[in-house]
Amino acid sequence: MKAHLLSPNGALKTGWALTRKHFIVMLGLLLGIMVLSWIISMVGGNDVFSFRYWIISLVNLILPIWLGASLNKIMLNAYAGEEPSFSVFGDMFRKLGGLIGLNLLVGIVSALPVIIGFVIWGAGLGASLAVTDFSDPYAMGYALGTMFSGTTGLIFVICFLAFLYLTLRLMFAVYAYVDDFSVGVFGAIQRSWSMTHGNMGKIILCFLMMIVLNIIGLIVFIVGILVTLIISAFMMVAMYEQIKASEQPVAVEPAVEPAVESERPADEQPAQPQEPGSVE
Repeated sequence: MKAHLLSPNGALKTGWALTRKHFIVMLGLLLGIMVLSWIISMVGGNDVFSFRYWIISLVNLILPIWLGASLNKIMLNAYAGEEPSFSVFGDMFRKLGGLIGLNLLVGIVSALPVIIGFVIWGAGLGASLAVTDFSDPYAMGYALGTMFSGTTGLIFVICFLAFLYLTLRLMFAVYAYVDDFSVGVFGAIQRSWSMTHGNMGKIILCFLMMIVLNIIGLIVFIVGILVTLIISAFMMVAMYEQIKASEQPVAVEPAVEPAVESERPADEQPAQPQEPGSVE
């Protein structure tokens, strides 16, 4: 399978350029979403036995999916040169069922290795504690220490690395879905898997750049984290669009072969017209 084009430096430059152009709108949307989430959380209260608490908790699970997809679509449109439009939120709400299914499926697939790792870790912990003398504090510490070393610890590390790998391979699934609803949920997952093939090193480099960028934004000035978060979000869009652009087939005009006159025997060559007055 062919690896597609991805430039970490190009993604960073594009993210910065789009942030400068749409900073006010994106900052307003980001702050609005934060305030809305805070208000809804306050409405839910702290009574875990109330019906309202669980309804608000369900809303808090669905709201980030809807708003996150809407922001992704707005940024994709911004990359294409379109101005931000609030009608995107309505479009995403009509596709909320597919978005929930996609996020749920991606989450299950990505988290499966970690779940397996915790099961193995828990089984090992239980086996160690079953033969541990709890009256001896050193034995207790030794039993807990063995859970993060040896075979059990190695298996857990491998499972965690598998979780990171699957998360990166499926990182473009939501972008692919909101970019083109016709691909469907499974098509979006397949498309993300195809787009990240051969680009894992550059994708990891992009994420390291985002981490450093956001640390700088947090250290230099706390409000700066809002700027770096927007840059990082546009970097994700730029990464997606770069790879998508490299997937587009390039139209190649068919080569036209020069006409070659067929060779004929001398006796079959067409007779040449004679000049007037010439005598054979």
